[in-house]
Amino acid sequence: MFAFAVPSTFAESGSIGSEEIKVVRAILVENGVKKELSATEYEVLMEQNNHKVQEIERQKNINQAKLNKNDGVANELKPDEITPFALIDMSIYTEAGFIQSVYRNDLTRRISVPVYNETSQEVTRTISFTASQSYTSNVSLTSTYAKNAFTAGVTVGSSWSNTYSDSDSVTQKIPPHKYSWMEYTPNMSNSYGTMHEEVWNFDGFTNVKIVDKTYFLDVYIAKPGNAGLPDGLYTVKESSTKPN
Repeated sequence: MFAFAVPSTFAESGSIGSEEIKVVRAILVENGVKKELSATEYEVLMEQNNHKVQEIERQKNINQAKLNKNDGVANELKPDEITPFALIDMSIYTEAGFIQSVYRNDLTRRISVPVYNETSQEVTRTISFTASQSYTSNVSLTSTYAKNAFTAGVTVGSSWSNTYSDSDSVTQKIPPHKYSWMEYTPNMSNSYGTMHEEVWNFDGFTNVKIVDKTYFLDVYIAKPGNAGLPDGLYTVKESSTKPN
């Protein structure tokens, strides 16, 4: 369970969230540590992340533009690489950029049931939640060729496909006639670059290229946070109406 004192200044700042829905607590879970953030720390973190995302997207656009101008990767089979009656995989992933930490605001979601205080007094309730995160990609990584090439070329190796999931709870003070719930924003690593899938078939007489495609690949990789929970930002929100 999150063992933090319930802050009174977070919601009172009035600078986070709308008048209807407010962030009343923010808890950072990363690198085996859980840390409660102040309203100011939360705002700074979100602002810095927004600037980072803009720069990342700019670099990706540059990389994609270069890819569109090129014909892709050209590989040739060498005699000592040819095995009769075998598939020869020459796929390769060339990583153009790797970012260790990016908060995915587009993946923010509610991870608990909303807890309602139906009384006319403030009450303390337990909010239980479950968070789970795996990798996301702009292209479906279904082929073995692409998966193997990405594993060989990405900075983090085979751990890119890991999923992190766990449950926890937090004790929260809830004002009269208010709903309170937990939301999760994943903190993920990001690898982007060029994937070239190339597979040959040698039937004993001729070489036949059966797969040949080059494309921009953009993969976000889940990270371990603390005690099984995925890395990210856990926020307690509050509203007078029930969230969707």
